[in-house]
Amino acid sequence: MLVAEDEVDHQRAMTEVIQGLGHQAAVAEDGWAALVAATHHRPDLVVADVDMRDMDGLQLCRALHEDPALTGIPVVLVSGLVRPGDPRLSASGAVATVGKPCDAEELAATLAYHLGGGPARAAPMELPPVIPQFLEAMVHSVDVGMAACDTAGRLTVFNDFLRDFFGDASAAVPIKEWTDRFGLRHHDGSPLQTDELPMIRALRGETVVQAGLLAADQRGRQRWLRINARPVYAGETVIGAVAAVHDITVEYRSRVYRACKSEVLRALAESPDSVAATDAVVRIVGSTLGWPYVRLWLVDPVTDRLRPAAHYTAPGRPELPMPTSLGRGQSLAGVCWERGDMVWVPDIHAPDSPVLPEIAAAANYRAGGAIPVRSGDRIAGVMTYFTYEQHEPEPSLVLLLAGVVDSVGAYREQRRADDLARNLAATTDEYIALVGHELRTPLTSITSYAELLAESPELTADLRDLVEVVCRNGRRLHELVGQLLDLAALDAGHSVLTVAELDLGDVVDTAVGQVVAAAEARDITVETRTSGSLALAGDAGRLTQMLHGLLDNALKFSQDGAIVTVTATGDDGTVTLTVTDTGAGLPAGELPHLFRRLYRGDNARHRGVPGNGLGLALSRAIVEHHQGTITLGAHRPRGTAVTVRLPRRMHTASP
Repeated sequence: MLVAEDEVDHQRAMTEVIQGLGHQAAVAEDGWAALVAATHHRPDLVVADVDMRDMDGLQLCRALHEDPALTGIPVVLVSGLVRPGDPRLSASGAVATVGKPCDAEELAATLAYHLGGGPARAAPMELPPVIPQFLEAMVHSVDVGMAACDTAGRLTVFNDFLRDFFGDASAAVPIKEWTDRFGLRHHDGSPLQTDELPMIRALRGETVVQAGLLAADQRGRQRWLRINARPVYAGETVIGAVAAVHDITVEYRSRVYRACKSEVLRALAESPDSVAATDAVVRIVGSTLGWPYVRLWLVDPVTDRLRPAAHYTAPGRPELPMPTSLGRGQSLAGVCWERGDMVWVPDIHAPDSPVLPEIAAAANYRAGGAIPVRSGDRIAGVMTYFTYEQHEPEPSLVLLLAGVVDSVGAYREQRRADDLARNLAATTDEYIALVGHELRTPLTSITSYAELLAESPELTADLRDLVEVVCRNGRRLHELVGQLLDLAALDAGHSVLTVAELDLGDVVDTAVGQVVAAAEARDITVETRTSGSLALAGDAGRLTQMLHGLLDNALKFSQDGAIVTVTATGDDGTVTLTVTDTGAGLPAGELPHLFRRLYRGDNARHRGVPGNGLGLALSRAIVEHHQGTITLGAHRPRGTAVTVRLPRRMHTASP
């Protein structure tokens, strides 16, 4: 076989398909090269891309048919631009057209059909003549639609599958009238032109593979169909066409349902608040599932009634009158709330329909349904919808809707928890600020007077020791209050960074210099290792404060004579700072809690390590204000490693 294709990847894919059928493949990069190759060595079949430079696939096909030595070579066209049914395809004389990018199975099936099963096929079996009654019984027994027509478009075969779908009277409708008579459309809902019908295309000599078609059955249900059609020849003359019709509704809807759920989850992840999230979810459900009207009701905890929260109306569709609230058992949403289960309404105009009469009368919708929105073990709301087509509660749709509304319920529960956490954090900050300010003034007075008293020459040695205890603890409380207020200001966004260009190496030198005396007093060595450029934009004072806190922790948890190491490295976009010690390490179960304010681990309390549980919380706040990350982990074989990663440039304004 000869492949005429100018894209290398497509050449390779087509060649693999041809070789998989047991044939050899020659490749030409354009139409002219293919024509020359066919002249020197006549191929059994040509696969040609419609869109090629110099000579495209359509021109190549015509050139082959016009050459007496090459006419009769079957040509399969591959096209991503020319739609099936385009007059240029039938005029070119191609035997079939395959969409691009190629589906390997579709291409293989098309080539195998036109090659007659390959060059080395066995001789056919001698079969007895087919008895017409047997053939008729077979045609009407298969679970696939089967039809045939003559050149005038009159149906000569129309099996029971198609009669059950379209009705008995449809067998008398000429093929050319089917588009208008039955409202046939493409899979995406766009109108289907008469010359695009698979059997019309087959009557023009085209082999149609897996054409998509959307139709409504006798009950008004939308069904997605896939059709294969081919011409019937008597010698060189087309005398009719046959078609096989497959109902792929379940497969098609499964893809749509998966896409709907993915879009809902993406919207929930990207929405800034609950209002935007619910609006997005309702719109996505309505637009992807083809439902012209969707409404979300939420339970009002004060009145214990359903109130509208969001709704979607398809463009050009009328708005519906809706009550401001619904009670249990009232209208479609209220019935769903009361039952705690999905409600399907095949006919909203039926006497036993739960839909309020004024709502049913306001639009010509046919069917509807409702799904409870759960939040934990309670029902937090109901999603209702209306459609023009009747549908049944198929399992895949039930699972999709349950998953969507459960995601909405979980999202609202998480947002509620986040709001409570933020409110709690804000209240805690306000309380700490209030208490801190109230404590700072008396502590300042106590510490000042105690220091003055300690300088008095009249104090005895015992009293002086007592006063020193008061001064020492007063300073400690004063430092604690200062850290609490500093942390509250950082968390609340009241403390603004003073950002300037700096070298993190200078920050390391400054912070190490602040702890070197305490380290030497315990014979602890503080090593520094730097490499690469350490330039970044940040607040030098805050970064020094952060590193000082990490070094202070490392010293506290290290034994006398130990080594504490500070490593700073830089790459293209970040600067990484690591502080390691060889102390007792951290229990794995405590790692998630160590950055909480005022939290102290068991090892610190049991060993009497001094501290107030604010150092790591302050370091975390400073790093996050620089849009960096801070993590704790084990330092092998013993100790703890704290890693800070800072961007060289903050992508937004600092808090």
